[in-house]
Amino acid sequence: MSIAYHKNYTQFIQYTVRMDEKVLEEIKKIAKKEDISINSCINQSLQYAIDEYNNKEKNTNN
Repeated sequence: MSIAYHKNYTQFIQYTVRMDEKVLEEIKKIAKKEDISINSCINQSLQYAIDEYNNKEKNTNN
């Protein structure tokens, strides 16, 4: 499965996190290429990671 980035509009909560510099640079590149905000790119990437994690958990419990 791969991620298809898209522009989305949702309600956000401000929360401070620390991020590896190399990860942030890659996120910036993706956001620019996909013409989306860095916040949107991070949110979609995290949602993809969560979905994959949950799918893996569900498949190992069956």
